[in-house]
Amino acid sequence: MSDEKDRLGDKLHQAEAARENQWAHQRDEEILEKLRRKYIKAIPCPQCGQKLDARVAIGVGGMACPSRHGAWADREALEQLRARLENAAAIHPVSLGEKVLDIVEELRHKHRKGIDCPDCGTQLAAQAALAPGSAGLAGMACPNGHGAWIDQGMLAEIRKRLDTAAGPPR
Repeated sequence: MSDEKDRLGDKLHQAEAARENQWAHQRDEEILEKLRRKYIKAIPCPQCGQKLDARVAIGVGGMACPSRHGAWADREALEQLRARLENAAAIHPVSLGEKVLDIVEELRHKHRKGIDCPDCGTQLAAQAALAPGSAGLAGMACPNGHGAWIDQGMLAEIRKRLDTAAGPPR
């Protein structure tokens, strides 16, 4: 009898996981469609010039370089990342030795040519993230608050922090 309960419990768990996956896939598709409608005009990658593609990672949508140089995150995506990083920092505090000014200066040097905001055309400025959990992160931000270009290294660091806070997969 106990073996049957275990199998039934496993089946219920698998069904629940399948429903969650289906919901997440549907949500990702909604995010992608919204981005495609918003950014009808092609956005070139500031490093290689390729057209950015609408992508979803960790439930957050953005326009990403197909060659993985980075991604454009609009205001909504940045807010979602801020909230997730803040939660992650509460679970697993991050200690960084890097100075914010060094990170910002490195971005300015890397993007000397300048990057224009795809929403308003204003030139982006190197800016450090100051929210809790975001220490040591920076991007090229629109001064009008439309979003930011986040280089691949910063995206990898964001992913690492979120994965560390989530713990090992079950």
